[in-house]
Amino acid sequence: MTNPTLTFTQTVVPWLALGLSMIAGIIGTLSYRLAIQNHRELKGDEVLVPGILHNPTLSHPDHENCVLQTTIINKSKRKAYINGVQVFSKDNAEIDVNWSDRIDPYGNPEGSGAQIIAVVDAASVCIRRCDGKAFSDVRVEVMHSFDAKPMILIFDPLAGWQGYFAQ
Repeated sequence: MTNPTLTFTQTVVPWLALGLSMIAGIIGTLSYRLAIQNHRELKGDEVLVPGILHNPTLSHPDHENCVLQTTIINKSKRKAYINGVQVFSKDNAEIDVNWSDRIDPYGNPEGSGAQIIAVVDAASVCIRRCDGKAFSDVRVEVMHSFDAKPMILIFDPLAGWQGYFAQ
């Protein structure tokens, strides 16, 4: 004859373990969904707003056309950084450039040629062609820490304000 306590234990313990594992699975799933929701909320306010690409006024007017400048505004509470700038012509050929957050009076980037620019509230990005030719109808891709996709800016010297708002 079997012991009733032993039979009861052998019957209830597996069901109790199954129930507890199901509860743990539900709690784990809810915890994962909450973590994803929190991550989306934190990433939701990460916004960089680009200014208009323009040729800055330099002390030597012949150098102005081979330099582009823009201001990037950080609307987030978190600090962002710019870690890369690429420039492409209208036929998608990459243009060799140097970039920095500041330039000298002749338009040469100060500091190292390729660097990281911290964007707390706003930062200036200055781009100079290495070959000294004028910029015309180019696409500028700015890589930053808020997104894996680059921020794309278009420079068309003939479009003016209309070209900026038509994007």
